[in-house]
Amino acid sequence: MFDPRKVFGAMPTSLRSIPAVFLVGGAVAALAPAAAAAEKVRLGYAVYAGGFEILQASILLDVGRDDYEVEVSAETQGLIGTFFPWRNLSRSAGLIREGEAEPRSHRQSGTWRGRERAVSLDYDGSGGVTADVRPPDDPAERDPVPPEMVPGTTDPLSAVLSVATGVASGRGCTGTVPVFDGRRRYDLNFRTVGNRQLFANDYSVFSGPAVHCEVTSTVLAGQWKQDGVITDREKRAPIALMLAPVVEGLPPVPVRLEGESRFGDVIMHLTSADTVP
Repeated sequence: MFDPRKVFGAMPTSLRSIPAVFLVGGAVAALAPAAAAAEKVRLGYAVYAGGFEILQASILLDVGRDDYEVEVSAETQGLIGTFFPWRNLSRSAGLIREGEAEPRSHRQSGTWRGRERAVSLDYDGSGGVTADVRPPDDPAERDPVPPEMVPGTTDPLSAVLSVATGVASGRGCTGTVPVFDGRRRYDLNFRTVGNRQLFANDYSVFSGPAVHCEVTSTVLAGQWKQDGVITDREKRAPIALMLAPVVEGLPPVPVRLEGESRFGDVIMHLTSADTVP
């Protein structure tokens, strides 16, 4: 029987985090300190795998001079959406200190094959993280994350924000960020590749130069298991993430993402960018 977990499981960790928040969660680049916008910004994205649309997502950014909030909603589309409906809503809030995003809370809720799933992460400002995961993972099905690997981590949204502020300030996107999403512990590794010229088409509204960043992930704990053996050990191909300014007064946001899976190429397109009073 076809297992929908393998649709996303076949993708690299950073791509699998896309629907849950990384893919479009990268759009929180717009939360850089220089962007003290008085209006909220809503970004729309569409994700394709093997030429078929599999996901739509929307990001709502609320930016302050010293703090940030971001809300990401995503839902499967097409054949996958029909037979294996999945919805997710994620929110992160925190402070911006010296160009770094310091999360204070992260909430994620959604449905997977008719089952409600939720994650709550709270940060004490000193590296401590309190997690509440429902339903709890079965240790026989998922490798548990050791408690000692959690302190000092950040949530997926704030992780990309911290790196993207470097792009906005001219430092590039190079860096490694430790991430804990409540169920997995992984490192996101960013590297600046160069610049790339993109053109608007039937899928994307963006046209212009973009900064090309390469993203790879290293999963440290939280992999799926089968018969007590970790099965999530495939080599994770790099992801190409393009960042560019699309809203006046805000720094770059993701305008395109390219990756690979066993089901074909995975591509994310920016479909809309609007201010919200």
